[in-house]
Formats: sequence, structure tokens, C-alpha cells
Amino acid sequence: MKTALVIGSGFGGISAAAYLARAGYAVTCLEKNSWVGGRARLLESEGFRFDMGPSWYWMPEEHDRWFRDFGEKREEYYDVRRVDPSYKVFFGSVDQPGDGRKPTTPAEFSMPADPDAAKAVFESYEPGAGAQLQRYLDQAGKKYRFAMENFIYRNYYSIFDFVNGAAIRNLPGLNILSSYGALVRRYIKHPYLRKVLEFPVVFLGSDARRTPAMYTLMNHIDFNLGTWYPAGGFAQVVRSMQQVAQKQGVEFHFNHEVTGIDVAGTDATVRSVRVSTPEGEKTFSADVVVANADYHFVETQLLPEEYRSISAQRWNRAALAPSTVSFFLGFNTRLKSFSHHTFFFDADWNAHFDAVYRDARWIEKPLFYLHIPSITDPKSAPPGHEAVFLLVPVAPGLDDTPQQRERYFEQAMDRIEELSGQSLREHLVFKQSYSLSDYTRDYHAYKGNAFGLGQTLFQTAYFRHANRSKRVNNLYYAGQYTVPGTGTTMSMISGNVVSERIQKEMG
Repeated sequence: MKTALVIGSGFGGISAAAYLARAGYAVTCLEKNSWVGGRARLLESEGFRFDMGPSWYWMPEEHDRWFRDFGEKREEYYDVRRVDPSYKVFFGSVDQPGDGRKPTTPAEFSMPADPDAAKAVFESYEPGAGAQLQRYLDQAGKKYRFAMENFIYRNYYSIFDFVNGAAIRNLPGLNILSSYGALVRRYIKHPYLRKVLEFPVVFLGSDARRTPAMYTLMNHIDFNLGTWYPAGGFAQVVRSMQQVAQKQGVEFHFNHEVTGIDVAGTDATVRSVRVSTPEGEKTFSADVVVANADYHFVETQLLPEEYRSISAQRWNRAALAPSTVSFFLGFNTRLKSFSHHTFFFDADWNAHFDAVYRDARWIEKPLFYLHIPSITDPKSAPPGHEAVFLLVPVAPGLDDTPQQRERYFEQAMDRIEELSGQSLREHLVFKQSYSLSDYTRDYHAYKGNAFGLGQTLFQTAYFRHANRSKRVNNLYYAGQYTVPGTGTTMSMISGNVVSERIQKEMG
């Protein structure tokens, strides 16, 4: 029986391990930390329960498909329910109407889960915008279906796997040479509505001004496929995936941190993987190795220099996804003016994204987001309490200090209280923060980033970091740095894709 080692148990690692085991490999998963799921980590304290990483359950059919691939039913592991409203947005009056007059339209709204009701919201802000939204979503849906059929579940062995007949025939409708933001502006004029259509690029680790318009397919996911919540949160999702993998025969070893990959021979093959454990140093060997750990860390810290596929210059040029300053907050009262997902777009939109993607800096007044699972799942907090995850996207590589975290926390609380009209500080009974230095410590994240590699044109599909080492014969990659892309669903699919490649190349 052939053997496989998987380094890391994030979505990509669990998925790759399960698919390889299904294909007949004896699979061992080595996890640095004490928990499964990587960033899909659970924080439980004082009766509160928080997802510390992903909080948006999108593309539910792809998750169901993953379970079906192993003869399982997702609903036997956890339930999902559609979040309605999908989200609420506070805009303030930062750019509407923009000439000193008072806003003529409400500076906050909730986006209904029903697409027709969402069109009505658009129409109320801009005459004709409801019909324009439908036309916009029609093109987004076509892109989504094309991408799922031609790009997502695909390995890239050459440029012709990307520039193929199907891509050429559909090129006009893919808007390859247009930006996400530019395409939104063709359809919608009102600045609030544009922001609603542009916010999903955060999940891509990019900026609407430089993200390919092909990715407007994200709006089809948002408006048509919907936002869902898995009962028990994302920690329950990854635990369920682990159970499926174990049924396939995967062995998981926690608190097993890989400290080196030894490569030898004229065929440049991984001979052993060195691991630090509470019991001491160990070595493991296998026919194939899949790295679901941070790609940069594997390349620069675990591999000898002569076996690295990506140069230091390319890493320096890489467009990374953001990091975050996050707070996990428990209140002994219910929050009255918020939805399960709530955005604060009451600051300068372009200035914030310039500070994240162009001129890395701590911005004075950032945008931020609240995830309040206890609105949908009462088990997330004690009775009468609220569990709140507050997230601020920030540039990777910044100097993370307690003082800076506290400045962002105080400012966010000021704005939350002002815009909601609810005094909350006196009800705060639990608080914990998480930011760049924590991502580096827990995940060896390059520059403390949270979401891996950004989804720019030249970091997409064939141009993205490959899921196979160019210099080591039996070393492969899964997760958010490689194909098909960033996010939990794409990372999960990456495990499927890399397994297929391994079976094709290694047997």
C-alpha cells in the first residue's frame, strides 16, 4: 500500500487526506496544533463560543458534494440554515450624497435573503437599480457556472489548461481585462449599492479595483446561492470532515510540528519529514507528501534552499490577502440593532483598501465587520447574552502591538454605540483579541496574513502557486495559497484537486 503524509489539518489538508485514503493510500496527517481545522478554530470561554476564523458558509452544495464523495450525507453530521437577512450594513453618510447635504436615503439597511426583495432594496436607493441588479446577477451566474465547469475542479499542467477552447469561446463574457469595481460601476451608480456588490472581494484577499471582473461571480453566490450558518459553527464542519477522513482510514497526530523536510537522491525525493512532538523528535516517511501548512513557511523554512520552487523576489512581489485585527466579545445583554453578519462601511472605503493593499499602514478610521452567531445559534452564548466576533481587515506585515489593537477596539466600540444607539461597554463581560503576531505564532503565516494569497489576475488558475513542487518529485500542496483559490470552500476543493493530480502522477 502506498503511503502519504499530510502536513496540516486545515480544510485543504483534511480534504486531501480523505481523498488520498479513499484512493487506497495509508494517510497520516501531522498537525502542529492541538486542534483540527487550522484557522477554523473554536474559542470557548465563560459560556461563549466563537469561530476564530471563517464565518461565512457559502456554496453549500459544494460542501454537500464533498460528503457525498465519501458516501456520506452532510445532514447526518450537522444542519445548515440560511441566514436572513443575509447581512446588515451601516454606511454613515461618508459619501452620499457627498456635497455637504444631508443624505436623502437611509444610511443603513438589511439585505434580504430573497433575491426579489434584495432587488427592491436596490430600487429604493436608485431608480432602475432593481432591474440592473438582475442583469448584473445574470452575468455573474453565467461566470459562476462556467468557472465551476472549467476552472475550479481543475489541475493546471500548462498554460493551455487555462487558455483553452472553452475559455476562448467565453472570453467576452468573462471580462478578463476589466476590474471587478469597473464592472460594478457599469451597472450601479449609488455608492452604497456599489459597496454591497464589492465587499465579497475581501474573501478573495484583494481590492475591487484590481480584482478581475471574472470574480463578480461572488455576487451570484451571495444573492442567489445564499449565506448559510452551520449549526455548531465552522468547528463542527471541520470536526465532521475529520470524522469522514478517519472513516477512510486517515490517522491524525496533533501537537506534531514539522520542523524539516529532508530531500535526497538524483530524483529529488522527500526521504523523511522531521517532527517535534511533546515526547521528543520523530521522523516520518511516505511515498508522497502534501503540505497544507503555510506555503511560504514550507518553502523557506522546511525545504533546503536548492529545492525551493518560488524565489525570494517572487515572494516579495506576491499580493497577499489581508490580515485582521479581531476581537471576541461577550456581552451580558442582547444587541438590538444588528444582524448575524453586520458591516460598518461608515469610513472612507478607498482609503481603507489603499492602506491594506497599496501603502501598508494602520489607517486612522478603518472599516470593520461583526459576526454575531448567537442571533442564529442561541448555544453560542449564555441566555440573554451575545457572542460577537469583531474583525478589521489590515495589511499583512504591520507591527502588531497591544496599543494598536486597543485603539482599534475603542474606535470600533465608539462607532457601534453611536450608530446603534445602544450603550454596550458596560455590558462587556468577555474580551480576547487576535491579530498578526498570533497568525504567525499559530500558523507560521507569512507576514501574519489571514487568508493566504490574494486573488489577482496573475495569481489565478495557472498563474497561482502550483499545487506541485517544481523541484521535489513527491511534494504537493493544498490550501489557500494554491488552486483553486482562497477561502474554506476553495481550500476544501484543493484537496480533491491535488489528490487527483497525485493519483495521475504517482499512481
